[in-house]
Amino acid sequence: METLMDILNDMTTKSKIELRNMVDNLACTAFQGLKQNMDFQEACYSILTTVLATVSADGYFNQDEYYVALPVIEAILGDGYTYEQTLQLIRETGIDSDRVRDAMDYFVDNTDQTTKSALFLICGAICAADKKLNDKELNWLNQLVG
Repeated sequence: METLMDILNDMTTKSKIELRNMVDNLACTAFQGLKQNMDFQEACYSILTTVLATVSADGYFNQDEYYVALPVIEAILGDGYTYEQTLQLIRETGIDSDRVRDAMDYFVDNTDQTTKSALFLICGAICAADKKLNDKELNWLNQLVG
């Protein structure tokens, strides 16, 4: 049986396009699950906040993470939303704070298992975009798993 660490390590071997496609597909699953308990706008905000908290989990937001997260970012914020705009959004909203990550952890803990798994895999794919998982990213992903 594969462990979560095996799954995450496997993600580091995938190409950015494979990870991006994974995020694109899983975002639909996560969105459908979230819509069961909240309205459309809340579901969009929740997925976007989870993604932005993930890209900033280690204190760095690089182009690889942006590329992999782009399907969610553009679906919610619009086509052509740039790396610089996304970085500015993270700074302005404070999404990179431990407080927000703790709130997102609580939120993920209170979703059904399918939605929780989809959100975890989205976050794992984003963290794996640069082909390595550092301690801060692993701590964030472990926090999401509970």
